[in-house]
Amino acid sequence: MYAASGTCALDVAGTPFTVDQRTAVWIAAGAEHSARFDDEFVPVSILPAPPRPGPGNTHALLVSPALRTLLLRYARTDEFAALGQLGARLREAPRTSALTRTVPLPRGTLTGPVVAAFEADPSHDSTLDDWAATLHCSVTSLRRAFLAETGLSFTEWRTRFRIELSIPLLERGTQVSTVAARVGMTHNGFTNAFRRTIGHTPMAHRAA
Repeated sequence: MYAASGTCALDVAGTPFTVDQRTAVWIAAGAEHSARFDDEFVPVSILPAPPRPGPGNTHALLVSPALRTLLLRYARTDEFAALGQLGARLREAPRTSALTRTVPLPRGTLTGPVVAAFEADPSHDSTLDDWAATLHCSVTSLRRAFLAETGLSFTEWRTRFRIELSIPLLERGTQVSTVAARVGMTHNGFTNAFRRTIGHTPMAHRAA
């Protein structure tokens, strides 16, 4: 499954994934799954043509610009030739763990501007009250929108968003204190949140 636009929060046999313009998810045949999606979500679904069935396990794939072009071409034309090229590209596409792309990125009228601000600057520090004033809505409406579209409170969503953005920085060897500052958290706050979310400290992750 791929998103031509919008975002989909996908659950496959208890494992959460996010489907958006950068990440597709291959759903193994017969796997039980459910989805929540925002108003902008337009799906692209590919059924593999026999005798080349797809992989037997569910996994997330990084979508390159070239792969996105093929996916959208197939969605527009349903061409068999495009399907053949897609099969090869999908088998070659680098996989990404569910861990790195599990936070939904809602694009609703209220949630979209908030998400865009955090994508531009994860250290963004506006509160829900600030955003409610900016968006001319109540704090309650904004809080409910986040919960409905992501399954998370705003605070939980913000923490998980920041933690997930921190992972590639840590894996590149960036100092923990630098990563914490870059995602808008104190060193101790970041360490505690990372441990709660991932199960080990950012220092341990950096050293792995």
